Amino acid sequence: MPWFLLGILLLFGGLLLTRWFVQATPAQAATVLRVLALIVGGSVVLVLAVTGRLAYATMLVGALLPLFLRLRNLRQMWRNATGPSSGQRSEVSTRCLRMTLDHDTGAMSGTVLEGEYRGRSLEELTEAEQIDLLHALRVEDAESAALLEAYLDRIRPEWRQAAGGTGGESRERPASDGTMTREEAFRILGLEPGASPEQIKAAHRALMQRLHPDRGGSTWLAARVNEAKALLLGG
Repeated sequence: MPWFLLGILLLFGGLLLTRWFVQATPAQAATVLRVLALIVGGSVVLVLAVTGRLAYATMLVGALLPLFLRLRNLRQMWRNATGPSSGQRSEVSTRCLRMTLDHDTGAMSGTVLEGEYRGRSLEELTEAEQIDLLHALRVEDAESAALLEAYLDRIRPEWRQAAGGTGGESRERPASDGTMTREEAFRILGLEPGASPEQIKAAHRALMQRLHPDRGGSTWLAARVNEAKALLLGG
């Protein structure tokens, strides 16, 4: 009976963990996986020490370590040679919005984080609601307003004419406050922490092809992509 209850608890916990992983960002998932790896690794070491097999395991790890390092170097060389992989997504967050960009298709999607439309995706808002949200953001959060304008420019280029009046006028993009973190920079470029300089440059180049103002992209988003590259490469 106790083993049956333990199995039920493990199954329930596994389902909750799986659901969380589906909804989590790549950075959050990577952090949890690292913690789980430490817990599992520590448990294995403890079991080996209690059973008197730790010395044998240490010798085995020492023998396999050079092979592991060699395989890791080969994998890194392969990733550098092939450039950005398919399925990459960039994420840009402001106080009121979280936006993602699919590198392969250029499609943008977003979620409202604060205000009247909190929790709703931009895709499910009507055009009138999107313009109403833009008016509110221009008063409350200039960065979020610039991000929403970039989204509207991509999915509905004629929105400025349709909005009319002051709602459709272009406005100066807010400058960055210089507080971008390395984790945020990796998310903007659609990369995992630890990506090589070659991968950073390749992701930047691919994104600029999508976002450069000369190609109908967003000045503000292009500036954020440039800032992310400069931060990660120390320039």
